Amino acid sequence: MKKIGHLIEFILLFIFNIFILIIPLKMALWFGRRLGDIAFFVLKIRRDVVMKNLSFAFLNKNPDELFDIARRTYQNFGMSMMELLSFPKLKIKKLINNKIEFEGLEYLDELIAQKQGAVLVAGHFGSWELMGAATCQKGYPLDFLVGKQHNVPVDNLLNFYRKIKKIGIIQLKMALKGVMKAVKGGRFVAMLSDQDAGKRDGVFVNFFCRPASTPKGPAVFSLRAGVPIIMGFCIRQKSFNRHKIKFLKVDFKKTGDDEKDIELLTSKYTQILEGFIKKYPDHWFWFHKRWKTVIDNAPNMY
Repeated sequence: MKKIGHLIEFILLFIFNIFILIIPLKMALWFGRRLGDIAFFVLKIRRDVVMKNLSFAFLNKNPDELFDIARRTYQNFGMSMMELLSFPKLKIKKLINNKIEFEGLEYLDELIAQKQGAVLVAGHFGSWELMGAATCQKGYPLDFLVGKQHNVPVDNLLNFYRKIKKIGIIQLKMALKGVMKAVKGGRFVAMLSDQDAGKRDGVFVNFFCRPASTPKGPAVFSLRAGVPIIMGFCIRQKSFNRHKIKFLKVDFKKTGDDEKDIELLTSKYTQILEGFIKKYPDHWFWFHKRWKTVIDNAPNMY
């Protein structure tokens, strides 16, 4: 029954995707905002989680401000998904010339000149899929570390869309071997590192003044391979169809204590992410129960 359900989901997505590919991108973005409104106002998908996360993270904001951030979060996510589903028709190089501005490419260029790879840490922030595609079309060797989705046909479709934009795919189950081989070969491996990682796979670092279990993979790969961490952010501009993609290098010096280094490095890039979220709160994926895993017997906010 589950396979049948997944097949139905795939067919519905595929039909909807055809519609998105037919209409202009500007109209698709408008449609994405309206879908966001429906999810927020009508279906109220995970709205309780979003509002709880926002109220915890921004104690200085009033309910009306939090409500507005939440609404725009749904709209932004809707637009980002429309951009991903538009990959087959998107002329990324044309977008780069007219709609996408880059900042911090010198950090990538320096690594290319040194024939050195890097761990590219991103969050569920802005149009992160478009950032990956634009970075590849700009000529940088980029792989995505991806987990396998429960719906296999949908998972295959999304990976196909990434591949047609020259994004390499490293499956999570092959992470250790795949990531190390890629970065040592001078490639950049992008990882999303902003969701709850549980007690086994995560390290607790402060995120909005509360301990949050955070994936330690990026720090582990960076330290073991001896390559830097570069962070990437895709910031949507007021016109909706324009973006600013910003890269910055995470400066870090080892202490010699492996466990401590992993925690310190993870904390450092998490604090950078927090800074961007504070500046662009409607860009982040507030739908996730970020503080679900707690230390010892601490109360669970969910």
